[in-house]
Amino acid sequence: MLTQKKRGTLIQSYEERRHALVEFINSERSSSRCTIFPIETKEGGADKMEDLEALVVSDEIGVVQMAFSINAMRAENGIPRFHIVVVPRVRTKDGRPLSSSRIRDGETFTDKELVY
Repeated sequence: MLTQKKRGTLIQSYEERRHALVEFINSERSSSRCTIFPIETKEGGADKMEDLEALVVSDEIGVVQMAFSINAMRAENGIPRFHIVVVPRVRTKDGRPLSSSRIRDGETFTDKELVY
């Protein structure tokens, strides 16, 4: 999936990203309820995980639509639907979403320039 990303060679390894994620989660609350794993398909296995309670997604319409599609797949597979938690993306002063692609392109932002 990274081969399709703009400047994909600049993306941190899975282990680096996983470590940073665990540190963040533990700074907010214990990560003991979380299962972190690489996602290699659009569904990421969520269409078959019986104990999945919720899926947290960004507010990109395609991402939200995929969450609803996965829920439909779950119903077809005879497992309960999950809650879909939509989180708005952080935006910059120009109104565009903050993204790792923009950062890899060399754009820089201060906290005062971000809209939460």
